[in-house]
Amino acid sequence: MLNDRHPGVYELLERLEDVSYSGSFLFGHQNAGHIGVSIKAADGSESDIKNLTGRHPSIVGIDTLSFYGYEGDYDQLVKVTKELHKEGCIITLSSHMPNFSLGGDDFYDYSPNFTDGDVGRRIMPGGDLNAKYLRFLDKIAEFASECVDVDGEPIPMLFRPFHEDNGSWFWWGREFLPDDDYIKLFRYTVDYLQEEKNVRNFAYAYSPNGFFASNDEYLGRYPGDDYIDVLGMDIYRDRPEAGDGFYEKMKTSLEVMWQLALEHGKPYAITELGIRVLDSVEGYYEGLAPSGNKVIDWFTEFLSFVTSFEAGSRCSYFLTWANFSDQQFWVPYELKDESGRVTFRHEMCDDFEAFCEDPRIIMAP
Repeated sequence: MLNDRHPGVYELLERLEDVSYSGSFLFGHQNAGHIGVSIKAADGSESDIKNLTGRHPSIVGIDTLSFYGYEGDYDQLVKVTKELHKEGCIITLSSHMPNFSLGGDDFYDYSPNFTDGDVGRRIMPGGDLNAKYLRFLDKIAEFASECVDVDGEPIPMLFRPFHEDNGSWFWWGREFLPDDDYIKLFRYTVDYLQEEKNVRNFAYAYSPNGFFASNDEYLGRYPGDDYIDVLGMDIYRDRPEAGDGFYEKMKTSLEVMWQLALEHGKPYAITELGIRVLDSVEGYYEGLAPSGNKVIDWFTEFLSFVTSFEAGSRCSYFLTWANFSDQQFWVPYELKDESGRVTFRHEMCDDFEAFCEDPRIIMAP
């Protein structure tokens, strides 16, 4: 139950609520403070977006993968979180949890049994994997306690576990964990962090994969208002091109989200967003292509779309995924040599800069 939390959490939620009625949007990017193509200091002081536009995104995503040496490391993530908070960024923590039945803590074990093992039930109380799961949650609690500001106050952040739960690519997906068991697991996780580990600086988001055609479709695995602060949705536009039907389905989904936000008294957000080229003549790109993108004005096009109807305008934020490399990235970037001369500028930089400079887009201070 969401009781007795740090005042910073309520301030964070109030900010999301205020933004949703302002006609503006907070803009986010995953791993922005320590992973990127153009950054030289992976300490939170740089990001691909800041290097291009002069400012960080207002929301930065991080992930528990960093606790175990993927996408950074634990000590680095604590330092990065502190620096980003100092620079005015909101932190949202996602969790690509390992398959606890496989023996290790490795999310990236893509064996044939990756989603097997009845994990969701076995990590609950009485299950043979419960102690292992609690060690994982203890690490999250330790991280929450170490992330403090310059005054020693806990840094509020939005925790987003068990995302895209209606899909079939994670062990907590609907194909592997029935709705009722998923809800029990989500509630158990929140209760343990709050009541057993005294984590008071988390708000909690629920973020299934889009699209949605009805309220019932969205709420099928919803943990309940007593456990959720923010309604979210993850959605990617695959193989984007004009007339692909993306915006029609997106409009319906955002109307569902806004109606639910009103009914449940929660802000809503697009917790993951982006385009995935996925294939081209030159290669396979899970994100933007290095060149030859068909929708070169994606960012300003999306902004025009989302501001064209009330439900879209009420979205509090949207977050793009990480810039892992020059072959896998979700926001354009620019490279400079030691003298400051531009040596590479992605073809979508002009559009992205126009997007970030639009008064409706809120960047970090």
